[in-house]
Amino acid sequence: MSSALAAAGTRRSTFRWNWWILVPLAFVAAVVAAPFLLTHGFLALGLALERGFAIVCHQRPERSFWMFGAEVAVCARCLGIYLGVAIGLLFRTSRRIALPLLIAAAALNLLDATSELMGLHGNWLATRFVFGMLLGGTAALLISSSVRRTEIFD
Repeated sequence: MSSALAAAGTRRSTFRWNWWILVPLAFVAAVVAAPFLLTHGFLALGLALERGFAIVCHQRPERSFWMFGAEVAVCARCLGIYLGVAIGLLFRTSRRIALPLLIAAAALNLLDATSELMGLHGNWLATRFVFGMLLGGTAALLISSSVRRTEIFD
């Protein structure tokens, strides 16, 4: 019995379902629902979602994915962040591992934004999305590693 407990304590990361994952997934669903609502006769609800997300995102059309004939309610990087948070909440690791990962993900996002501003590359939506997922996922790892397991995960 004690060897099983010792082995469990030495794991670097663990996979664990928790209900908090539904929060960022609800954001992703709302982001994707906005263009559907706008193009299928639910203009007021679609505009309300877009205006709500305008608080946290610039929503530039050239930096956003398009679905159902309209742009999603946030840019590609923000969409990646929301989805990354949901994926990151599935895992738990130590702060010693999570913090450097978050710093690296933030550095990659900064490097991407800076290199585009300098004209070194163009508008790469897929890169923004993937780097946003990395940023959101590592941020969620750091948050989940900073709270006691019994506070929110059980």
